Amino acid sequence: MKNQYFGDNRDLFKYDLILYIMQAGLVNHFAFIPMLTSSDGTNQGGETNREKAKAGKENKDLMHFLDECVTEDRREIKQLKGFFKKQGIEMTIYGKDFSHLTRENYFREIAEELLSKSLIFVDPDIGLQVKRTRNKHIKYSEVKNLYKRMDKDSILMVYQHFPRINHPKYLNRRMEELKEEITGNFPICIDDNEIIFFFVTKNEYLEHSLIHLISHYAEHCSK
Repeated sequence: MKNQYFGDNRDLFKYDLILYIMQAGLVNHFAFIPMLTSSDGTNQGGETNREKAKAGKENKDLMHFLDECVTEDRREIKQLKGFFKKQGIEMTIYGKDFSHLTRENYFREIAEELLSKSLIFVDPDIGLQVKRTRNKHIKYSEVKNLYKRMDKDSILMVYQHFPRINHPKYLNRRMEELKEEITGNFPICIDDNEIIFFFVTKNEYLEHSLIHLISHYAEHCSK
């Protein structure tokens, strides 16, 4: 991910969904693992016209916060800490620098306490690995390692951007790969036809609760 895009409509969907899960009380802690990469050198940012947003528009506190970050030139993920604190949510942002060359250390040094009773959100710039994986992607082996290390009371959440190919076929392929590479079961997912969030758990009760919660969120957004 890049700070220059912080506060766009994808973030409105992203953090509204995370708030929805956290406020349901399924876990105690939000562990944010951003695979933050440097700016691309342009002033380009994502869409911030909230009329075009597909989710999160009813969350006035979040929308106001993100709008302020954009207009006041505070487009940095570190701004989230104060916002989530005001919402009564315990949050940790894993602050290590990320690069393709140091990715092994980046994931290895994630502390065990971040992987306990937490919603663990990994946010790469684009998503899951491709044939030529670089710093914009997370490898299946890295997802698998986080899954193995997290406790049974945690949820692992991974960001994925849709490429310009058939979306249903792409989504089905990624779900099959996550099943084969990580858990042996299909992940839970939600998308807005632009981005996808995949969720995996180790706990059957937590999985069923999350399915119900995500379904309710999707139903609410579709209205």
